[in-house]
Amino acid sequence: MDVMGTVAAFIGILVVLVLVHELGHFLVAKRAGITVEEFGIGFPPRIASVMWRGTRYSVNWIPLGGFVRMLGEDGDVEVKRLREQGLTDADVEQAMAGAFNRKPVWIRFVVLFAGVAMNFVLAASLFAVAFSMPLQVGEGPLTITEIQPDSPAEDALQVGDVITGVDGRTFERSNDLTEYVRDHGGQQVQLQVERDGEQIDVPVTPRNVTEEERAQGIGPIGFAYDPARIVEQPSVVDGPLDAVARGTGAAWTLAVQIPGGLADAVGGLIGLNPGAPDARGPIGIAQETGRVLEAPLVSQLFFVGLLSINLAVLNVLPFPPLDGGRIAVVAIEAVRRRKLPAEREALIYLTGFAVLIALVILISIQDIQRLITGG
Repeated sequence: MDVMGTVAAFIGILVVLVLVHELGHFLVAKRAGITVEEFGIGFPPRIASVMWRGTRYSVNWIPLGGFVRMLGEDGDVEVKRLREQGLTDADVEQAMAGAFNRKPVWIRFVVLFAGVAMNFVLAASLFAVAFSMPLQVGEGPLTITEIQPDSPAEDALQVGDVITGVDGRTFERSNDLTEYVRDHGGQQVQLQVERDGEQIDVPVTPRNVTEEERAQGIGPIGFAYDPARIVEQPSVVDGPLDAVARGTGAAWTLAVQIPGGLADAVGGLIGLNPGAPDARGPIGIAQETGRVLEAPLVSQLFFVGLLSINLAVLNVLPFPPLDGGRIAVVAIEAVRRRKLPAEREALIYLTGFAVLIALVILISIQDIQRLITGG
């Protein structure tokens, strides 16, 4: 896919994922009687907007997601503004009746967690649909089409090699071969390879990979391949309920694994874990989007689901200004039985935002280096 098509597809996916997230906040906030001042698609400057039932619905120029702005979300800043406008204390209290920060703690918890829940539900739904689709099964020997940098395959295999077996075994289905290799992570195996018309044995030690890494296309040995043939087989799910159960189970498995993988990646980024796989930022994800869009629909569904579950897990981490950080602040206020001073709360969010931006910049630099070196 060309660069413009890849960028457009990435932005489209990002907008959908973020809007689903914000829709969770919006629906629960409305249900809880919180005044939602604006629901925006994209980020300002504003293109157009309309007021309906007390909420401004806007379309904005920067197409990188969306936002929900609730009254009282930034503490009592609005109280000061209303008083400066000359309103009495009684008028201010009436105006702030629907403020987020005036609601009970449990309601604020639910509102903040709703976005994460929506992303999890979206991921589980996409996985369920993917599991329900007919399987595209590869059969026969595998022809290597790409070698991943810094992988076990880099010094052992070549593009064009044909893998006919492993450890003297032959496999009818491509997945059976790759699963055999995966089950021998950390142990040397002998690949039977046809190269330049000759049959040779190639020793290689597969690496151990998580489900999240597999979903990102990172394999135990590190190569892409074309099977000799592809056949279609019926879906393995036994009805809609089984599909939902499998989709939810897959989403939960990824949600449990992602924090550890994220910690490893950040450790590698700052030099604490040199052997960790690279983190991928917006540039790296956009690059991967271009590859996935050339794959079958089932792979695309799994990819978008993976991004959605990543967004859910990232937002639930107790790190300001993410949802998890805001939940942590609400929890601290609940324990202390009084609100944090507005200045201190603002400083917490500002510090967290600065650290978050620094991480994004570092990951983006890594993405750019990967692009330059062809990784």
